[in-house]
Order: sequence, then structure tokens, then C-alpha cells
Amino acid sequence: MPHPSSTEDTGSVAPRSTRPGIVLTVVSLGAAIVALDGTVISVANPDIAADLQPSLSGLQWVTNAYLLAIASTLVVFGRAADRYSRKGFWLTGIGLFTLSSLMIALSTSIDMLILWRVVQGLAGALIMPAGVGLLRATFSGPALSRALALWSGCTAIAAAAGPVVAGLLVQVQGWQSVFLINVPIGALALTLGALHLREQPSSTRTGRLDTLGALLLALTMVSLAWGVLQAEHGHLGADMLLYLGSAVVLGALFVWRQRRAAEPLLDLSVFANRTVPAAALLVVLAFFTLYGTLFFLTLYMQRVQGASAFEAGMQVMPLTAALALASALVGRLNARWGPRPALLIGMAIVAVSAFGLSQLQVESTYHALWPWLIGMGLGIGMVSVASTDALVSNVRPELSSVAGGLQQTSSQLGGVMGTAVLTTLLSTSVTAGLADELTAREVAPDQAQFVLDRAERVSQGEVPVPAGADSATVDAMVEAGHTTFVAGMTQAMSVAVVMALIGMAAALLVRRGEHSSEDTVVMH
Repeated sequence: MPHPSSTEDTGSVAPRSTRPGIVLTVVSLGAAIVALDGTVISVANPDIAADLQPSLSGLQWVTNAYLLAIASTLVVFGRAADRYSRKGFWLTGIGLFTLSSLMIALSTSIDMLILWRVVQGLAGALIMPAGVGLLRATFSGPALSRALALWSGCTAIAAAAGPVVAGLLVQVQGWQSVFLINVPIGALALTLGALHLREQPSSTRTGRLDTLGALLLALTMVSLAWGVLQAEHGHLGADMLLYLGSAVVLGALFVWRQRRAAEPLLDLSVFANRTVPAAALLVVLAFFTLYGTLFFLTLYMQRVQGASAFEAGMQVMPLTAALALASALVGRLNARWGPRPALLIGMAIVAVSAFGLSQLQVESTYHALWPWLIGMGLGIGMVSVASTDALVSNVRPELSSVAGGLQQTSSQLGGVMGTAVLTTLLSTSVTAGLADELTAREVAPDQAQFVLDRAERVSQGEVPVPAGADSATVDAMVEAGHTTFVAGMTQAMSVAVVMALIGMAAALLVRRGEHSSEDTVVMH
């Protein structure tokens, strides 16, 4: 990889980087721990529930507080990093993430744990967009495409590897170890970052940050995410409409503010380039499918197939390995052909793989599962990498951290929406079909009602049985519950197929970035 010096937009000559690989490694390390902590919690939650005895709502907030904190502040922190200090924001985020991880592990109540999960999410929002800005300041041209491929690949791989890592750690050392592992990793990243990251002179670091715009944007994101989460909780009426309506109103006020502010938080002109909204949509769709797939398959493997948490995590390994392979290959493809081919091929593979997963049955063996996991990993890996490259390379260099914020906001919203929407579909399917399945297996009405009253547990792959039921009745109940669960999973994965087809259409709108024309590598 060549290392010639380059000239900044300000006209100053940037110092040459002699070790850009270290910058990429350090920034990717920070992104990996943020992504990892978004998915490890699903495996750690049962142990947290047993230890801290939270309510169901409290346990849900352990996950949602983290995602909402990230989604609502990413763009704000991205803009602030561009204006003030990308290195400073990144180092602050790493330090805060490390501290909050330690405090989560030391938490003795669910309220304390949730509080530190919020802090951890805010730290993640400091890390991610500033990291993209640091890469944009270090690499350009095809070298930038390859660097972004590795960075976004590490993010997706870490998210997919979450259940594997959590399964091993929880089984060996308990739920606290899931967060304690961040402490040495964070300390290493903080040390390397302080030594090797450099600041970039920027013409945007004048004036004041648009605090009103920042507040409106944060409230818009919280309202939108909270509205979507109502679906996960089964609240599909006035509450959901209120939050989503508030998001629309607040979003309109944010746009109004940005058009009139002397120094807007978000330069809305970036959306005039059709690639930016198309690439953001593709990120949403990719992580919608990734988080939804991991959620259902983990339940399917453990509750229907009888695997332990660690065994289920290991069975997801083909998806993780395929993500790594895609990350290694797509950077070169993007550099030569631009992101559109990878996006089209990736979404096509996701559609086929989601259809394959929708065909799983209660009695399916692992041989019916792993090929589609590989396909899902390859497809999502390609889309994640190529959409990041398309988004960042289609904005001006001084807005690269904002682009990183958009990318990560899209991924978090995709994860929240994928879990909430697909969970609602599965729950609705279970509610609609469970009674018929129990009747078809001649379960006595009073015993069938016992299961129907606990249909929410069936939606999680668990089949409750009344005390004293004979073995034949228990077998019939379990068979009915598992059949209904898998039927719901089929419907949910069918929606993922539709989302992938929409993604293929969006990919046609993506074009090669205007700000990746030279193959140069610089250090600022």
C-alpha cells in the first residue's frame, strides 16, 4: 500500500503516515467492542435475570438502553467530532466505554446496570463516527475503500460473534465476564490510540455547535426508536402512534432548524446525492436481517433443538466466518468496480439465504441450517462493507464523521427494528395458530388453556406445561408449541426476504463516491 503525502482541503500539507495499519487496527478494535456489546447481551440476559431478579421490563431495558443511547446521539457526536477533535472524541469514548463496562460488571441492582448501559451506549456513540473520521483522514482512494471494508467488516463480525463469545464467557465465568473482557481491550486501545492517532486540521472547527439542532435530532431518534419498540412489547395502538407521530414532528422541526441555522449540525445537502439515503437504507436493511436472524436462530437452536448457550453460539460460527471472508474480498471489489455490484450481489444472497432459513422445520438437522448461515454471512458482510464505503465516499471529507454517524445510526435502528418487527410477527403468528395446533393434537381444553395463557413464552420457543400432566400430553403440548414457533419464524424470515429484495432496488441508486479518486494514504 503506497504512502504518499496529501494536501488537505484547507491547503495545508498533512504529515505522512508511516504506520496507517496501526491506525486501522486501533480504530477497528474500538468499533468491534461497541458492536460486540450490542449482541452479547442476548445470551447474558438469563444469568442477569437470575442474579439481579429484574422485572421483564427491566431486563428489556438492559438491551434497549444501550441501543437507544447510541442511536439518538451518533450523528450529534459525529458532527461534534468533525468540528472539535476526532482523536479527542475517540479517546474519550474508549475511556468511558472501558469504565462503564467495569461498572456494569460491578452492578448490584438492575437500575445501576441500566444506568451504566446508557453511559456505555453514549461512549459507543463517541467512538464510532470519530473512528470513521480518523480513517477518512488517514486513507483515500481505493485504500480508503479497503480500510472501510476492514473496519465495517470488524463491526459486523463482532456483532455476529456476540452470541459465541457470550456463550463461552457466561458458561465459564458468569455474566459479569461479558463486560469485564472490555476492560483490558479498552485499555490496550486507549494506549495505542494515544500513541498513534493524529489530529486532522479542519476548516469546520469554527463557531458553535448547533445545540438546538442536536437536541431536536436526539429527541427525533429516541421517539422513532421508542415507537418501534412498542411493537416488540405488543403495544400497537395509541402509544406507538404517539411516539411515531412525535418522531415525524420533531424530525420536521430538525429539518426546519437545519435549513435556517447559520452553522447547521447536519448539512442537508449530503442527501441531495441519492447514494447517501440509499446507502443508509441498505445499512438499515442489512442489520434488520442480521439482528433478526440471530435473535430467532438463537431461540430456535436452544429452545427447539435443545442446544446449550455455548453450543448455539458455536453453531452460528459459519455466519461469523462468512462475514470475515466477505470483508476480506469486498474491499478490493469496491476499489475496482465501486460499491453497486457488491450491494446487488450481497442483497441477492441475503434474499436466497433468508428464504432457505424460512424452510426450517422442528425436526431439521444442522445440515439444513449451516449452508444458509454461510450465505447470510457473506451477503450481509458484502452489504455492510459496500454501503459504508458508498456512504463515506459520497460526502465531503470534512463531513466524514457525520457520515460515520449516519452509518452507525442506521445499523442501530436496523437492529432495533429487525428485532421488534420480526418479534411482533412471530408473536402474532403464535397467537393465531397455537390453539389450532393444540386442538389438532387433542390436548384437553383446560390444559390447552394453560398453554394459551402463556403464549408469550411460546413466542420465545419455550413451552410451559401444567404440573401433573402425563407424558403423552406433555409431548403433544411441546410439539404444538414448537410447531407454532417455527411457523412464526417462517413468516418472520419471509419478511426478511422482502426486505432484501427492497435492498436490491435501493442498490441500483448507489454510485461510486466522488471523494475516493486518488489512491493515497495520509496521516493527520
